[in-house]
Amino acid sequence: MHVRKIPAGQGLAWFRAAIDLGGRNPKAVFGAAVLLIAVLYAIALVVALVAMTLSRATPGTAPNTAVLLAVAVPLFVGMMVLLPILLGGLMHVIREAEAGRPVRARDLFAPFRSGRAGALAALGGLQIVLAILSGLIVVAIAGPNYWQDYIAFVQGATGGATPVAPPQPRHPGLLFLMQVAFNYFTYAIMLFSVPLLLFSGVRLADAVRGSLSASVRNIGANLLAAALFVLGTIVAAIVVVLLTALANMLGNLLHPAVGTLLSLVLLLTFGAALLVVLAGGAYIAWRDTFDAPPGAPPAFNGIEA
Repeated sequence: MHVRKIPAGQGLAWFRAAIDLGGRNPKAVFGAAVLLIAVLYAIALVVALVAMTLSRATPGTAPNTAVLLAVAVPLFVGMMVLLPILLGGLMHVIREAEAGRPVRARDLFAPFRSGRAGALAALGGLQIVLAILSGLIVVAIAGPNYWQDYIAFVQGATGGATPVAPPQPRHPGLLFLMQVAFNYFTYAIMLFSVPLLLFSGVRLADAVRGSLSASVRNIGANLLAAALFVLGTIVAAIVVVLLTALANMLGNLLHPAVGTLLSLVLLLTFGAALLVVLAGGAYIAWRDTFDAPPGAPPAFNGIEA
């Protein structure tokens, strides 16, 4: 598997292209993103209702923690396994739309029809293993009682207890560097491996090796794109929060339900746009890194949005 060397400035081109995505078929692209959010929230809502029902032996009693955990753990596993499949489906919709081919929002489920859902689900399983490994590394660096003390601190803060200083890890600097590096490589594995599995048709082991190689060889472009995405998300989130507050206030002049509905629409739109930029940026980065024809990658020509 050949990994192209990408100049660091190409991260800006990826970000620009990701922002401009969806113009050729916004109904399909943004509809697929909304459908992805709806599927995840619907599953979480159903499981939460079932958990709350089963965990309350009698009305008015506190929920059974053991039952809640018994439901929450499979939910977490299911979400982690399902997420790469849906993310791949969104990339499929983006790819078809950008190529000018007919595509619909429900093509979000294309990985199930193409037979690649199993490989993508295995990628989700790998992410679970990496999450467990990350927790073990945190314990080794921060100390064996760090997580326990931190959970107790959060429970006390949310329960109205007297505020106290949060627990401090034994090696905060080392822990920060580890988390930055670990998150970089795990996100790179996820975002590069999804299109490698779905479009390149490689095996999971080859996809992971290729993703790690791309994350090291093109660290400049990857970090620049990631930094732009994070900064753009922060700025957009601030704007959306202000707009949501304004929409809620104006809607409440008519009826509280109108204000709530307008706020939900704005938040859903923001979430869908964020997903399109994330999935589209990852797809474009994969295309330039692994799938582009010989020659220089397209240069940054400004943002058209």
